[in-house]
Amino acid sequence: MKTPLMLDTTRMAIHDGPGLRTTFFVKGCPLKCRWCHNPESISPEPQWARFPDKCQRHETCTMDEAACPTGALKLYGKTMSIPDIVAKAREDRVFYEQSGGGVTLSGGEPLFFWEWAVELFQAFKAEGFHTCLDTSLFAPPVAVEKMLPLVDLWLPDFKTEDADRHKTHTGVPNGLIKDNLKLLVKAGAKLEVRMLIVPGCTDGQDVADRHRYLRSIGIRDEDVVELEYMDLARSKYAALGMPDTMPKKPL
Repeated sequence: MKTPLMLDTTRMAIHDGPGLRTTFFVKGCPLKCRWCHNPESISPEPQWARFPDKCQRHETCTMDEAACPTGALKLYGKTMSIPDIVAKAREDRVFYEQSGGGVTLSGGEPLFFWEWAVELFQAFKAEGFHTCLDTSLFAPPVAVEKMLPLVDLWLPDFKTEDADRHKTHTGVPNGLIKDNLKLLVKAGAKLEVRMLIVPGCTDGQDVADRHRYLRSIGIRDEDVVELEYMDLARSKYAALGMPDTMPKKPL
């Protein structure tokens, strides 16, 4: 069983499902989206980031994130056990109960570690938590099938309907993603499909094509959300020493 490193935990999240939520982010994704706003989430391995605008290049630098006086250093990818994750979520139980919220697993790609995700969500459901899964659905169908009884709301990111465009911009084909979407529809899963509109990549006719395809497989327009593209992650690419592939957002 592959166990992911964790990237971050966001408490009181309001955009990752209903109510107030605790969102946990895993590190590792099989996709390489040009527009990825979390480039630190692609590699499953730990990564040091040094933010140039904050770094003063101290001669005595010990590469200690906690000791850095300017906050220029950050280690992406830390271990966190399932009991620790559940305990962290338990701290916010009162907010879930008051707002109709719960827990969300995001990434990276959670289904890259689907056997681990099954165990985590079993633990979440044992606590009575409402669960959401933010996923590209690029995963074996067995992963979706195993997660079906454990996920209250699926948040799939449908990047583009066109197979060639998907391969060009994400590095992987989308046939598996389409098959898994159909599987979810057939199973009667509750969905909120996200569609990011990326200038020059997945805008214009691509948006209409995605809506048309989703309707053709039985997904209602009211279960689809269009998301505006933001290119605010460029500093992360620089800090990680990664090529900045993000398309520019028109002024």
